[in-house]
Amino acid sequence: MYQYHGWAVILASTGDNISHEREMDTLHKLKKYIEELQPNVDVLDIKAINGQFHLWMTGLWNREPSSKFSPVEIMKTIGVMAPGSYGMLYVFNDEHPKHFNAFNVYVLARGNVEEKSDPFLSPFIPTVANDSEF
Repeated sequence: MYQYHGWAVILASTGDNISHEREMDTLHKLKKYIEELQPNVDVLDIKAINGQFHLWMTGLWNREPSSKFSPVEIMKTIGVMAPGSYGMLYVFNDEHPKHFNAFNVYVLARGNVEEKSDPFLSPFIPTVANDSEF
């Protein structure tokens, strides 16, 4: 099982001096990228909330998706396309050779995605589920 849950605030730059046109151009390119991934990603959307754009994604696959549809790769692409963006992605992959009993957290900030250990829901067994359930 491969499940993921993530969000990002979409910003073209970390500074305040970016033009509205550049911000809208970045958003347009990112929306086009996301449209190209549909319908192969469970939930992936951008919404404007109080004047700020937010991306959210969540899904559950039987196996880890190919790199094009990988939530981690999507977050990395967001970092490249909109380097002021920030957010988090939680991934649980019970077939991963090292992390089969843990969530991995991917943190997006300043255009980079870093993998971190999860202190809240890991180890999956016994924190979330009993061994007999899986």
